[in-house]
Amino acid sequence: MLSVHDKDLIKKLQPEFPLTERPFAVLAAQAGISEEAMIKFFKKLQRDKVLRYIAPMFDLRQIGVVSSLVAMKVPVKKLKATIKIINAFPNISHNYLREDAYNVWFTVSAASEKRRAAILAEIRKRSGINDLLDLKTRKVFKSRAVFDL
Repeated sequence: MLSVHDKDLIKKLQPEFPLTERPFAVLAAQAGISEEAMIKFFKKLQRDKVLRYIAPMFDLRQIGVVSSLVAMKVPVKKLKATIKIINAFPNISHNYLREDAYNVWFTVSAASEKRRAAILAEIRKRSGINDLLDLKTRKVFKSRAVFDL
């Protein structure tokens, strides 16, 4: 569980990760703590599974990548095996179990429309599940999130 202090620090860190030689020193200075304390804080967040990873966020369409949000109707008895199949593809992100008839939702991205379609065809084939909604991205309205803790 995060303390009030932890949440306050996370609020300060969300807007932008500095692209410098020592980003944790920059963040530490902004937060009024030592670089060592900032690094320990990030390690604690990772260990506690609050922070998954730090990575750049690219506008995939600008670099020629196509993507879609996919929803599948997966019977409970096939959930574990199907999720394993889906997650085996490095092109998959944001895989979630939801409370709905379409209960498995994920994002698939690929270098071409042909490759994206092939990945979905392979998931259908391996899982034996054909009830799949392929919701292609038409326009991105917002991709940045800052959370009010």
